[in-house]
Amino acid sequence: MVIFLCEDSVDGIFTGIYDAWASRLGHDCIALRIHAPMDLELFAEYRQVSADAQKAEKVARSIREKMGLDAYQTIYQAALSKSPDRADHIYRVTLLGMSRHTPSEEARKVIWKLQDPHVSRIFELSRRTGNEAHRYLQFVRFRELKNGVLFSEIHAENQILPLIGDHFSDRFPNENFMIYDNTHNDCLIHGGSRPWFILRDTRPDALQKEDISLLEQQMQELWRGFCSSIAIEQRKNPHLQQQFWPLKFRPWMTEGQ
Repeated sequence: MVIFLCEDSVDGIFTGIYDAWASRLGHDCIALRIHAPMDLELFAEYRQVSADAQKAEKVARSIREKMGLDAYQTIYQAALSKSPDRADHIYRVTLLGMSRHTPSEEARKVIWKLQDPHVSRIFELSRRTGNEAHRYLQFVRFRELKNGVLFSEIHAENQILPLIGDHFSDRFPNENFMIYDNTHNDCLIHGGSRPWFILRDTRPDALQKEDISLLEQQMQELWRGFCSSIAIEQRKNPHLQQQFWPLKFRPWMTEGQ
């Protein structure tokens, strides 16, 4: 068994798929992992995979062309999941769809064959990641820093920044803003009238991100006061409230502080 160790990123996983396919070792003799396991497997050879943007793009393009955009979106969202087993499941699903023995019409239906355990797992991971990204479209709160940048901090389980970048750049096309994912130490950065991008393994200055403008302080006080004033104490229902406003989001939201 040859185990390819991929970087914890979409490019890392797609590069692992490219290298595993190009090795011609036989798909049954190959496995993909995100990190080296604590207990190494007997009789297994480990190969480290370095992320390569060109190789990753070739795999992405092949998936889009043969398996369709729906399949690519599902696989892409699954690759952003926190699940450590996602790399090998994605590899097995791409084998089903991109095999030369699979007709083109069947390849586009592979992603809906939920009776297959690998497809079912990818579908589940993609749905979880997509649901979390959808919630953060509602729960992201920006604050204006003294330098004029709009800053937001989130604590996401999955790597959702690539899924929410287009939404906020469309809403604030002329603003300079940053969304910091403190779970993965990734920053989504948007400069006014320029495309957004993501910086990996970086952290904003701890003091600067708390140095908010005077207008921001006033707006936060007004917003918290508004949220308190509209609440009806006699109809307070914490359990129902948590369904729409989970506790894990509150520390990063103005009205939850």
